[in-house]
Amino acid sequence: MRRMARHRALFGLVWLSAAATVGAASLHVAPVRVALTAARPVASVTLGNGEEDEVAVQVDVLAWSQRDGKDVYEPTRELLVNPSIFRLAGRSQQIVRLGLQAPASADVERSYRVFFQQLPRDQALPTEPGAGARLQTLLRIGVPVFVPAAAPRHHLQWRLLPSAPQAPGETHRLWLDNLGTGHLQVTGLELRHESGAHLWSKATSWYVLPGQSASIALDLPAVPPESRLELQVASDAPVALPTVPLRAPRADPAAR
Repeated sequence: MRRMARHRALFGLVWLSAAATVGAASLHVAPVRVALTAARPVASVTLGNGEEDEVAVQVDVLAWSQRDGKDVYEPTRELLVNPSIFRLAGRSQQIVRLGLQAPASADVERSYRVFFQQLPRDQALPTEPGAGARLQTLLRIGVPVFVPAAAPRHHLQWRLLPSAPQAPGETHRLWLDNLGTGHLQVTGLELRHESGAHLWSKATSWYVLPGQSASIALDLPAVPPESRLELQVASDAPVALPTVPLRAPRADPAAR
């Protein structure tokens, strides 16, 4: 399977008074991911405004961890950002600098997210008689920031398990246990029968942080239990990951 391109994480928040018309900024960042080290404790991210209108932006830095397969964000002072709030004129760019305040050397990679949040306009959006109120879409862009471990170690374990009978739209769960010292971003998955027959594939942007386990839902055609399967994984690992051998599990809703 060809290595799939990474996609920037883009999330939309809405400020809603009524559903009549929509106004949205067009913001973009580069790079879409940052690594900070003892040798390079400072980095820059450029935020661009692709529209004519000026926008106000607030930058928040949060420590990023995972618990029970879900992202957890907490305030932190280990990473500083400057400026933290600014106005961005139409068709212009703003350079935002990131600085690591904690020691870079660690046994396990540390992770953060820098969120660029568009702020509401200072005044209420104008409305036309009889048109109702307006809807302004406020963009939020999250940029991952990683501080790699001093001695990175990769150790991944994959498991294919049946889903509970009541789970709609899925037959199985593919679990990844990240036992290494650094994150893995999965950008694409393809599951095949050992004969080469295609069973399932998905393009994704799925992060699993070190020491964490997470799963993704699969909707597979009927496969005999114990069938030999092959999983191809596209990721941000420095080298291509080998094909993962799996076996089709027996139906056991209690399995996990």
